[in-house]
Amino acid sequence: MSSIPLPSTLTIQSVAADHARLSELLESVESPVTIDASSIEEIDTAGMQLVLSLVNQLHSQSFDTQWQSPTDVLLHTADVLGMSEALALPSST
Repeated sequence: MSSIPLPSTLTIQSVAADHARLSELLESVESPVTIDASSIEEIDTAGMQLVLSLVNQLHSQSFDTQWQSPTDVLLHTADVLGMSEALALPSST
């Protein structure tokens, strides 16, 4: 089992560096994969696109994935952007 921790801030200012870090982590993960979203305090549309890309890459490699403690910020942003289903996140409402 592998865990991928997401940073507290996933915004357009940091998304390039975060993408590089997550890409490196993807090279060494084993199924099942837990996405640790417990520290997300700020996320914008660019950050959500990165998270969706991560989830899609994991699914394309047939990894079983699960979420660990997604924050209300992540859940709400996913709901507002209509991404909850694509990310397999519970609804924030």
